[in-house]
Order: sequence, then structure tokens, then C-alpha cells
Amino acid sequence: MRMRVSAAMLACTGLLTMQAAVAAPISNWDVKPARLDLGEGWTVRLGGTANLTAYSAQQTGLSDRQGVTGSIFLHPRLEKLFANGWRVGLRSSLNAYHDALSGDNYGNDFVEKLYLFLAAPWGRVELGQQDGPAYGMSVTGPLVDEEVALDDPDISFFRDPATGKTLIDNYEVRSGVFATRNADKISYYTPRLLGVQIGVSYTPHLVKDVLPFVATPPHIADRQDGIVEGAINYTGYFGNTSLGAYAGIAAGHNTNATPGHDDLLDWGLGAELDYDFGGTVLAVGGAWHETNGYGFETEDVVSHGTSRALHASTTLTHGDWKIGLEYMKGVNDAAVGLPKRALSGYQVNAGYEINSNLELVAGWQHQRLTQSSGTFYNGGRALDLDAGYLHLRFHV
Repeated sequence: MRMRVSAAMLACTGLLTMQAAVAAPISNWDVKPARLDLGEGWTVRLGGTANLTAYSAQQTGLSDRQGVTGSIFLHPRLEKLFANGWRVGLRSSLNAYHDALSGDNYGNDFVEKLYLFLAAPWGRVELGQQDGPAYGMSVTGPLVDEEVALDDPDISFFRDPATGKTLIDNYEVRSGVFATRNADKISYYTPRLLGVQIGVSYTPHLVKDVLPFVATPPHIADRQDGIVEGAINYTGYFGNTSLGAYAGIAAGHNTNATPGHDDLLDWGLGAELDYDFGGTVLAVGGAWHETNGYGFETEDVVSHGTSRALHASTTLTHGDWKIGLEYMKGVNDAAVGLPKRALSGYQVNAGYEINSNLELVAGWQHQRLTQSSGTFYNGGRALDLDAGYLHLRFHV
């Protein structure tokens, strides 16, 4: 009961802070990315995102904890616009700061993304460390807050006392196909025609390097190479209704298979439906993801058993306010001496857009983690996790 009370108090504090922010002078802020013109049509821009989250957390076998977690990401880019409408450039994302509970989905390296691009009327080509199309084009359901989500979160409030890392570090449920992460790849995206866009990519090896395709892959067992990835995305508008949907797939080759391991097959589907009631928008959606990578990891692709993720969510938006409800469940089948594991949860949250740069979200989430053999730090095979939080996000 203490957890529910503290979570409710935190959420109420957040809502009161939101209301106070309505009349505050910062509601008129409009900070733009820093820009430098280099001449001949070349420009440099620097944007970024900063997250600061206060939380109160409770997990089985540990005392209640309160704290603050944060992260800073920088997004420098260089590009040139030609008279014929073509654009070329270099884009990147840098993980400038993060603590143990905040970070990214790419291993928390300093260089998160770094890729060249060419955009023309016939499509877009990307080369380097970037998301694959099956992840970048995914539609997995509406969210109030992408960073503090149950599906593919960047911020978590639950620690493993043995390592100090987040409990879901080795079991993060994702409903989008994330097989190639930000490994070096070449991708092509078609123009959107009649609402449909197609993307394909090729990832020779699961490695990252400043110069694409220069890094030598590690000589390890069960390494997936030659990963081919594809996705199709649809967006349509029908009066007050809009529909988004996608399907994505990735397939790779195990170059040095050991018993119980196989080639990669990773696929997902998702959709979202929005309806505008005249200033108030209701959105509902969800996604399904299935892979033979144990724990949704491409480095551990097994011959028998799958990992499956189900995500469903809804949001209601009115003006600068948004409320949401989210449900998530992920299951790993037992494989190669590894236990069957499951992570499920639900979340309710509310957000307020203070201005074009600042967003404030208050919420509460519950998760349950189980495994069929072995024990967690508490000596059992199940953990219950609860947290209330207040998340401030600044982005330029």
C-alpha cells in the first residue's frame, strides 16, 4: 500500500506542477536547434534531448527507493540542399550522459548513430550506424511517453542489487523488430505512394564503426551475418480517422552454428487507429513481435523456442494534455539450458506539453518478471515491480 500511496502522491505533484506551468512564462519558449551556415548550401545544426525523472520504486525483496535519474543526448547533423531538391548529409546521435537507470537501446556507447544519407525524388539511401527499416518504420501503438514506456523503454526504475544495472538489462521487451540495432548497414526507402512506403537494408555483420563496413567482425560462435531486413508501412486518412500499419522482417545466417542454435528469423506486425472527435483525439493500437533470438537478442538465436512480445495501448489527447494506458507482455520459451521467462506489465500516465520544447509526464507502472528455473536475487522465481514517476523532457 505504501507504494501505491507514494506513487499517487508523486503523480498528483506532477499534475499540480503541470497546471502551474500553464501560466508560467516558460510556456512561451520556442528554442530552435543551433545552426551554422557554411556556405554553398551546407548547414550544420545541433539539437538534443535531456531527460530528468524523479521516481519512487518498490521491488520484491528490497526496501522502497526514491531517487532521480537522467540522460543527455546530442543530435548534430550536416547537410546540403541542392537546387534540384536533392539533399545529402551526415546525421548522428551522441549519448553525452546517462546514469544506470537511463540510457538508450544501443548499448549506451557514446556514438549512438552516425550515418550518411542521400534523399532524392526516387527515394532515400542511408549508409552507416542507423536503425534498420523494420524498426524505424514500425507502428507499435500510441504512447504518452516513449522514454518511460513498458515497451522498449529508455528509462527503468528497477535495479539488480548484484550488478547495480536495471533488472530488464538482459530482458527488454520490444514489439518492434530490432534485429540489427544500429549496426553498420545500407538502407533504401521508397517514396511514399498511395500511403505505402517500403524499406530494405543489408547488414553484413553486427558491428559498429565510424567508417561503415570497415570494422572486422568478432570471431565468435553463433554470429549472425548477412542480415537482410525489410518493412512496409502504410498511412491513410479517411475523414476524421487516420490509420497506420506496418509489417517488418529480418533474416540472417549463423556463420558458426553450435548445437541448439540456428539462422535468424525475426518478424513483427503493428497498427494504430486515430479518431478526431473535433479537438479530442482517441488513438488505439498495438503490435506483435516474434523471433528465434532468445530474449529478443540477435546474438543468441536458438533452434527451438521463440521469444514473443504483445503490446497494446491507447491515448486520449486534448490540446496540450494527453493521458494513456499501456499493456505489455513478453515470453521467452526455454532453450539450450536457458529457462522460460516472462515479463508483463501495465502503465497509466498523463502528460502536459508545456511548450514546443518541454514535456512533463506523471505516471505509475507495474511489472512482473518470472522464470521457470533458477532464482532471482530474492531466492525466488518471481519479482513484482512498481513505480511512480515524474518525467521532464527537454528537446530541441
